[in-house]
Amino acid sequence: MRKVRVFAALVAVVLGVWGGLAEAAVRKFDQFSIDVPDGWKVEDDKENYTVSFTAPDDSAALTVSVTAAEGGSMEDWAKAYQEELKGKNLQKFSENGYMFEFENENGVGCRATVSGDSKRTVLLVAIGEHAAFEKMLNSLED
Repeated sequence: MRKVRVFAALVAVVLGVWGGLAEAAVRKFDQFSIDVPDGWKVEDDKENYTVSFTAPDDSAALTVSVTAAEGGSMEDWAKAYQEELKGKNLQKFSENGYMFEFENENGVGCRATVSGDSKRTVLLVAIGEHAAFEKMLNSLED
């Protein structure tokens, strides 16, 4: 009997964890839409063209900033963001995509990507680590 209860408890934990990662609602913003997991806090800073998504336990966050590309190459934009955020290790990962790392004001490791086209620039910043990031990023659409 004890084995059955232990097994049932393990199944509940696994389903709770995976179920929590799978539950999400599509949220539409001015420049994009994204699947936001249940319980995540959302802050839409329209003035700065940035939307922030924070995990329920405040352990991690993802920010998406979309701005008009007003001249310059994507490399120029990436270098400017890297300098502004005091980043390091700028790397090109696609034709119009760059990534770098930095630490925020609290010393937390962050990863940033800069990509876009002739009309807009997208800055994505992952603060900390979270299992939901991959699904959220894969759901990101215009």
